[in-house]
Amino acid sequence: MCEVQGTVEFSVELHKFYNVDLFQRGYYQIRVTLKVSSRIPHRLSASIVGQTESSSLHSASVHESSLHSRVFQILYRNEEVFINDAVIFRAHLLLDSERVEDALSEVDFQLKVDLHFTDSEQQLRDVTGAPMISSRTLGLHFHPRRGLHHQVPVMFDYFHLSVISVTIHAALVALQQPLISFTRPGRGSWLGKGGPDAGQEQSIISLENLVFGAGYCKPTSSEGSFYVPSENCVQQAHKWHRDLCLLLLQAYQGLRLYFLVIMRDIPELPHMDLEALAVEETLSQLCSELQVSREWI
Repeated sequence: MCEVQGTVEFSVELHKFYNVDLFQRGYYQIRVTLKVSSRIPHRLSASIVGQTESSSLHSASVHESSLHSRVFQILYRNEEVFINDAVIFRAHLLLDSERVEDALSEVDFQLKVDLHFTDSEQQLRDVTGAPMISSRTLGLHFHPRRGLHHQVPVMFDYFHLSVISVTIHAALVALQQPLISFTRPGRGSWLGKGGPDAGQEQSIISLENLVFGAGYCKPTSSEGSFYVPSENCVQQAHKWHRDLCLLLLQAYQGLRLYFLVIMRDIPELPHMDLEALAVEETLSQLCSELQVSREWI
């Protein structure tokens, strides 16, 4: 089985924090982490939207691929605080190249939202100093063609009664030859609980094996540089190219359609134009260009 590297980007924005009835006055912080079932080899990264080099308690930051919101003070019941912090999570996944869409649909994405608290300014200077007092986990049902678009109020437990409004967008942005190594998890690990040493490092697959399929045999030096793959290998390459192009085009189309709905429903937003792509025509053109390049070889 050959595998392809898929990249899904999640945009997560924390909007407004509302204190329903917190028991304690003090300093609070929201921490957000994207979780992926370790049954799927993956790598995660995170970056703050519009982040500058400077960092302080009054600005968001990323630690170990988790978003730490700015620290905010709560003094009164029914108090509202605008957070307005945003992060981009990138999930690089190793997928079966013969069932990419199904494999992406089956990935168990979860968003963990934690509430941290301290009444000590000294603890605020330590990244891990403020203890977690409540946590919620959201299941993210991602579809590679439609993406994922939600705005949800996340309510913490009764003893820390408060709400943070969260907007989540996700889209498939890349399908390509695996360019980074992935760790295959050990037996029984889930959502990364097995630790970094739970499995073996997955070697990077050659481009030839990915494109031409598992049956491809690299030519020996005696065959020279003009080795011609078999017709079966060529047909495999054309099918692989067509399937991945179609899925990426459909993902773009799904994102554009959602964007148009938002622009229609919220007319006061700044007007932007996204290029419209005719999926079938564009796919046909891409396949034709591949055929032409093959004839020149």
